[in-house]
Amino acid sequence: MNDTNHKRPVSLKIRKFDLNLLMVLDAVYTTGSVKNAATLLNASSPSISQSLQKLKDYFGDPLFLRDGQKLKATTIATRLHLTIKDSLETLISNIENFENDEYHNQLVIQCPVYLSLKIIPIISEFFAKEKINCEIVHRVSDNMVDSFSESLSLRQVDLVFGVSKNLGLSTQSFLIGQEDLVFICRKNHPRLHTELREEDIPQEVFGYIHTDELPAITSRKNIENNLMSGRSFSLKSPSFMSILSHVSSSDSVAIVPRWLAERFIDAFDIKILTSEIPLPVVEIAMSYNKNNLNKKMNNQLFNYLKENFRA
Repeated sequence: MNDTNHKRPVSLKIRKFDLNLLMVLDAVYTTGSVKNAATLLNASSPSISQSLQKLKDYFGDPLFLRDGQKLKATTIATRLHLTIKDSLETLISNIENFENDEYHNQLVIQCPVYLSLKIIPIISEFFAKEKINCEIVHRVSDNMVDSFSESLSLRQVDLVFGVSKNLGLSTQSFLIGQEDLVFICRKNHPRLHTELREEDIPQEVFGYIHTDELPAITSRKNIENNLMSGRSFSLKSPSFMSILSHVSSSDSVAIVPRWLAERFIDAFDIKILTSEIPLPVVEIAMSYNKNNLNKKMNNQLFNYLKENFRA
């Protein structure tokens, strides 16, 4: 009991110790002066002197004594330097290697399945072009902002792709492109052949994407209020793939991204309907945590996605 009580204050004390002070100790020990240590660490002489004072207070020893124009290490300072030297060099080397490794060997992205079909090939092309050996890990999102924001704030993922550009103060977002929306139905729909007119709306049932991303909600509400007020919905799903499958096996109509419809028009036996009914354009954003170590890669990848993202 007494040993535990005796050791706890030491543990709390070391937790508050600024490891940067060890860099100052090493620099002063190596160069023999405050001025040279400041130059080595790209710092000011007063800041080095302040750090030395903190070290003196912590270890209860002057650590360095003036000997002419140079500072001479005390016995305590010498013992301390010899004790930490190898470990400090290893730690610095490991951190520098980690920071200089612009492209780590794994990139974790989170986005809906339909966006992954479009975005992952572009990321793969980027890695191949830049000769980056990196594994892409895709986490399927459920189109819910909470999951996007939480994943970024907890740094569980590197990049999030979706329609929302506001995922919290700790995130940085860029628009990478936009997508047109179209009406679709199955190819042998009993009433709709090539066109959907406003007067056709009352006779049809609809399937639509279920998401809490504000831009998508706003677009959907505008469509519902203007065109589909009082209409029945046959499917509400967070998955565009589920909507395509549902439309292909029912008389439902749905609104989906044009790119997705064109890509799977034969696989799901669907058709795109021409229409004079206005539909909103959906903006697609890429977001990452502002504290992400791969900021340089993220910016380069953003530019590549922006150049190659096709509506």
